[in-house]
Amino acid sequence: MMRNILKLIAFFFSIVLFISCGRSDEIKLFNGESLEGWEGSNTIFRVEEGAIVGGNLKKPIDESYYLCTEQKYENFELKLSAKFISNDINTNGGISFRAKRVPNSNEVMGYQADIGYIDAGAIPQFSDFTPKDTTGLYPLWGSLVDENRPDTSRYPRPDIFPVIIYKVADKELIEEIIDPLEWNEINITANGPDIEIKINGVTTAKYTEKDDVPTSGYICLQAHSGGPFEIWYKNIVLNQLEP
Repeated sequence: MMRNILKLIAFFFSIVLFISCGRSDEIKLFNGESLEGWEGSNTIFRVEEGAIVGGNLKKPIDESYYLCTEQKYENFELKLSAKFISNDINTNGGISFRAKRVPNSNEVMGYQADIGYIDAGAIPQFSDFTPKDTTGLYPLWGSLVDENRPDTSRYPRPDIFPVIIYKVADKELIEEIIDPLEWNEINITANGPDIEIKINGVTTAKYTEKDDVPTSGYICLQAHSGGPFEIWYKNIVLNQLEP
């Protein structure tokens, strides 16, 4: 009897050890104190109150800037929280992934999980979706964007800008699940050709890549041109996945 009890105890602890080891793949990309492990403009980006902050409230940014990890990642689940500080919701930013920097530019190329808003009239130019109302602003929170790759045949209007919105998140859904000026959680899963974006636990975009594009790259945080406003990122954690 005692031997069986000891076996059960040993089995229980082996399970606990297995689970604990399974969690070792979790990587904290941001230590909450410095930009160690990241590269980019230290005049546009700073650390404040345990978050990475891009932009400022005093003057607009003339072009978009990106703060990128020093390490590349391929198959992963990325979790982080983001919010804007602004006088209105006319803001935009994003998290680029499987990305690399465009030579001689502040831009990056690759996928992006968009956050913030865009002129609704621009959406039909860069996607196969036309909003019911093309006036005013459209919430791009949780939409999947791809931009700046050398093969501009991917893009519907490269003469304007080499970008495509592969999946435009549903407006009514986004307005229901987000608070535009408070913290919102973004979850990005990239595993093989499959990509999924969630906002506050709700799936907003799913896409399967059909072209031959790089599957490994950097994680980059965007401080979008315009403003003045600030975009804050925190709790940036990545779990590596097997394809």
